[in-house]
Amino acid sequence: MISDACVYSYPLGSSSLRRMALEAKHLGFSRLVCANADFKAATPKEFEGRTTFEIYGVGIVRGAVIKAENFKDFQNQVKKYDSVPIVAVNAGDNAFNRSVLTSGRINILRNIDGAPKNAFDDVCAINARDRSVAVDIDLAPIIRRRGIARQKALTAYAEILKFQRKYGFMLTISTGARTYTQLRGVREIQNLCGLFGMTDEETLSALNSVSALLNPQNPVTVNPRDFAATVPADASFDDGEEIS
Repeated sequence: MISDACVYSYPLGSSSLRRMALEAKHLGFSRLVCANADFKAATPKEFEGRTTFEIYGVGIVRGAVIKAENFKDFQNQVKKYDSVPIVAVNAGDNAFNRSVLTSGRINILRNIDGAPKNAFDDVCAINARDRSVAVDIDLAPIIRRRGIARQKALTAYAEILKFQRKYGFMLTISTGARTYTQLRGVREIQNLCGLFGMTDEETLSALNSVSALLNPQNPVTVNPRDFAATVPADASFDDGEEIS
């Protein structure tokens, strides 16, 4: 189930969900996660009230992206999305990321390219793996930015890839498309991800991760060597400091 983990349709974007689904089918995608805050306004009338449905053979899943100032703000916002299948949160500083990753309330940590330096570390990586939270690779900064801004995103994703290879947490890939012309095909996505060192196989695995988020398997067994190699033996991984 090849999936784009975050798109925005009309009225946030300029293309309807029908048009985006038709283009996604042509590009070889099986699923789109639509992150419109007002999902009802984006949903065709015959699917009103549903959080998952299918258009032209492409699955549509309701998503939500939380933009929080601090962990308390996150806690207040996330209550609104209990019935939403895929909940993502924009990354913040290290303490914020540790807290949301252990909250048990999110599926995806995204916007990692916009987070402060050292916002994602070994502790975050282990928490993401153990809580089955994916880290998103948003292609929009690579496609639409230039110069230093684009290089910053590539560097951030290369760092995330190093952590992923070491600890094995999930990655997702999104385009953030707001019109059908901003969707990308699998081959082009593989080429874009290759710019920061991701292999074709790793890219395909990330494109399939939404399925695992929707259908979680048994909890991952932690390898004790991971703990010993990265932090002191008495360190805690679930005590992310809340930001007030």
